[in-house]
Amino acid sequence: MRILLSCYLLLNVALYPLLAQYNSEFNFFQYTGNSVSLKGEFDAGSNHINAAMVNKLFFGGYIDKEMKDRALNKALGFNRAGAYLNYNIHSFFSTQKNADKISYFVGVKQQYLIHGGYTKDLFQLAFYGNKSLAGNTANLAYSNINTITFNEFKFGVLFKKVDSTAKIGISLSVLQGNRLIYFAFGKHSSLFTSSSYDELVFNSNFNVTISDTSQKKWYQLNGIGASTDIYFETPYKSKIGKMSVLSVNINNFGFIHWLRNSVRYSTDSILKFNGYQINSIYDLKDSTLNKINTDSMFKKITNARKGEFNTNIPTNLILYNKIFFRNMKFSLGTGFRYIFNANYKPYVFVEPAYAFHSSFQGTFHIGYGGYSLFNFGLSLMYQTKHWHFYIGSNNLQGWLFPKISYGQGFFFMISKKLN
Repeated sequence: MRILLSCYLLLNVALYPLLAQYNSEFNFFQYTGNSVSLKGEFDAGSNHINAAMVNKLFFGGYIDKEMKDRALNKALGFNRAGAYLNYNIHSFFSTQKNADKISYFVGVKQQYLIHGGYTKDLFQLAFYGNKSLAGNTANLAYSNINTITFNEFKFGVLFKKVDSTAKIGISLSVLQGNRLIYFAFGKHSSLFTSSSYDELVFNSNFNVTISDTSQKKWYQLNGIGASTDIYFETPYKSKIGKMSVLSVNINNFGFIHWLRNSVRYSTDSILKFNGYQINSIYDLKDSTLNKINTDSMFKKITNARKGEFNTNIPTNLILYNKIFFRNMKFSLGTGFRYIFNANYKPYVFVEPAYAFHSSFQGTFHIGYGGYSLFNFGLSLMYQTKHWHFYIGSNNLQGWLFPKISYGQGFFFMISKKLN
């Protein structure tokens, strides 16, 4: 029973944000040059939970039956949801000796990454209880939820004139692991509820990993790790347009080693509860049932152990090509994005952009894939001799049409140029 209630809590956490564009600092050097920048981005999505329901989970409020019914009717046999939030302060700077060839990079970042994949039956259990599944077996197989929080201390270098035109950026990060919760059902996991509500049969094939729960502050050390970011950009001649630029960006390629007070639970048992009429797993009020020590029962049926272990963090891959037309004012970008280890669908997108003025540019975004499938957005960029401003969203549909769309997000960056 406790395991199922934990699933409910984790599903709510999986849609609550504890994730400028594409989680990379190197992308904007062409506009900011050497500078000091404040940057942040947030993105959340699901293939079946609409933005209105997500807002209730994020900011509080009553989730009514209509919202739940809409999400349940939209759900597939297996579903996905995810969110990420990151914000940082970083700087590019050069020495006087190599100012035209090399810029150095330092930054401090905090990242929250949350993702889940789950069956329709698990969603129904979490938001309705098991009463509606009486006489049936709920399929929980392969459902998983992962939330990870860490701080990042970055150091890097950008080579600005490789073969005279290309750029290569490399950064290394020391990671301070703050929190990890990982929950995964195996292929045989299920819950049967008898039609008379007097018997439950739980096939408890699952694994749980939790970092040290006594360390709750963002600055406390639960784990330590390392990661790297790699960026490559090169202009080239194409058959269309006046100029083309291809870029490849890999970031968050790394791991965290969680320290010895972290706990792992695992079990592969069949648990049977009978002899009581249980109308719902959320309605355990019988005095005899209240005497059961759930903590002791949980420890007995699971293989609980403390120790140290490693986890890979979700890695972000971006391939991007940009073609410039009409005196360089109009450009068309096309790209591909994938996040490894995150239940993320391959994401393809198109970004037409127009420079209204040398200091002002607008970009339209349309893409398909990821967590919420269809997305569209808009971004605006403004710069002066000393400042650079960038703001936008690739998921405007969630803000404009919250009842019929399934993703939302925003990003911003403010940079003070170091002239």
